[in-house]
Amino acid sequence: MDMQPAPDYKYRPSLIEESPALLLWLLVLGAYFVAVVIAKYAWFLHDRQIVELTLWVLLGGVSLFLAVYQLTRAKKGREDSWPNQLPTIPARADRRIVEDAWKENSVVLGYDVHGMPWRWSDETRVMQALVLGQTGSGKTTLLRNIITQDLMRGVGPEGESHRIPMVIFDGKGDLEFFHSLLPYIHRAGRLNDLRLMNPSRPDYSVQYNPFSSEDDNYMAQVSMVFGSFDLHDEFFAKHQLNYLADIVRILHYTGRAFNFYDVMVMALDQSVIEDQVALARHQMARDSSISTQRRLNFEMSAKNLFQSFSDRDRVPKIQGLLNECMTFLDDELSVITGPYDNLLSINEVIDQELILFVSLNINKNTAPVRALGKMLLQNLQLVVGKRYESESERKRTNKPLFSVVMDEFAPFSYRNFAQILNTARGTNTAFLFSMQSLPQLLQVGRGFQQDVSSAPGTTMLLQTRDEETAKYFKQASSQVPVQKRTQQLWRKDFLGFEQFQKAIGATEREQLEYRALDHHIKNLGKGKMEVLMTDPIQGTMHGRLHVRPPSDIRVPCFEPTMFPKLRSSRADVRGANLRFKDQKLAATITMVRRGSI
Repeated sequence: MDMQPAPDYKYRPSLIEESPALLLWLLVLGAYFVAVVIAKYAWFLHDRQIVELTLWVLLGGVSLFLAVYQLTRAKKGREDSWPNQLPTIPARADRRIVEDAWKENSVVLGYDVHGMPWRWSDETRVMQALVLGQTGSGKTTLLRNIITQDLMRGVGPEGESHRIPMVIFDGKGDLEFFHSLLPYIHRAGRLNDLRLMNPSRPDYSVQYNPFSSEDDNYMAQVSMVFGSFDLHDEFFAKHQLNYLADIVRILHYTGRAFNFYDVMVMALDQSVIEDQVALARHQMARDSSISTQRRLNFEMSAKNLFQSFSDRDRVPKIQGLLNECMTFLDDELSVITGPYDNLLSINEVIDQELILFVSLNINKNTAPVRALGKMLLQNLQLVVGKRYESESERKRTNKPLFSVVMDEFAPFSYRNFAQILNTARGTNTAFLFSMQSLPQLLQVGRGFQQDVSSAPGTTMLLQTRDEETAKYFKQASSQVPVQKRTQQLWRKDFLGFEQFQKAIGATEREQLEYRALDHHIKNLGKGKMEVLMTDPIQGTMHGRLHVRPPSDIRVPCFEPTMFPKLRSSRADVRGANLRFKDQKLAATITMVRRGSI
């Protein structure tokens, strides 16, 4: 068995081993001596010239050392002073930086502590983004910065560039945010592209009929409408879905547009069903393109509806469906969802490169506003799903970027809405979700919260005091190895005064720390944020930014004002316009002639 030699405690290292700096100085002096010899005997320089040259070299070396030291110290000082120090960016330089970013299909989110811009490319945006921050932290400024840049720029190759179609979903109903965007929309020359949907102001709002379909896939509209109803936990939910599908199938084959009121009349009046079935059969007899299977499905739907009237419990079984449809007959909401003509669809927003601003104030008339919000999210998911499976869209090379900004959308979300994040990238759709904290998503469920929080490729965090939100961002930033050094200290006590002096010994270890620090997250000022962004080359990047505020382009003493839309003098010529025929249900309402008001 080999014995290890005992350590030699009498060994004393050499002076050079203890002080490597001594060897460095000896090398410098040796090199200087050689340079002096060469200068004097090879270049024939005088002693005064050698001294002068030496002084200039020393001055240059010291100046270079001080400059590098000062720059390094200033950089370290700016990083240590985060988030208190604010970089100053001239307006002209900011404009040049932003325009350069647009040429590379990016927007500028803000500037770091060194004044360097942080670009957010369209390639990263389509992997979706999440913005978290409490009220007053600067979320609105960040959203306005992104939206105003999207308004001004175009995407695509030169000569074939597109304007960016946008849907701005404001779940707070903040009209001040809407009016703050009007000067930028006017500056970009896109006022004609602006559309407003606000159930509280139907005189300004566009018209939107959820049952309107641009193709023969009417069952997708049925699933969309029923999916927005809160009927998943009802015992007769499947029965109500089939009942709605039967009504919509018959109304579809009549060749006329229909709305929620027409569906309600069909559900309650058997005489109306008989008339509509006869009309649909007449229309189908004239159309040879309808397949035999579709005709059989139609006859089955008609048979189911006729037989349902012999069921004594028919109304209780469909009462939940009737209650949800009645929500859309609200006096203000029905002005938006009731018309048959001059409608706006999400497809038109994308194809015509429009700007749709949806303002929903859930604190006023809660049930109708929540119903409309869920319906719009269902429609948005349906449009993205159809475009994802479309062969023509898949082969399209120059697809426009479709920007969807959703601020405080949690009250309108539903269980499977998070599935849209899996297909949005294939349609070049960029979702930006903004909310105060992650627990807001628990209104739908914990699974929904996990899907929304784990899917985005970019996460931006502003000031927050919510522990779960801060913990989520900190853990998402990942841990990195950090070298830690422990120095031994000697404690001295003289007449009650303590003094610590460094000892010779020290230990060094490697420790894991999160890139995002807890005391930074919870002490961010207004307009300051930390961001985690996925990069195809560098992986997940972590940055500390000052949010870039958009330039102020408002005209003094001038406030933009919106005017009510013009009333159409043309009657609805292609709508069903169903009325009750049963004398017990028929209303005695005198129809006012259009134009008499």
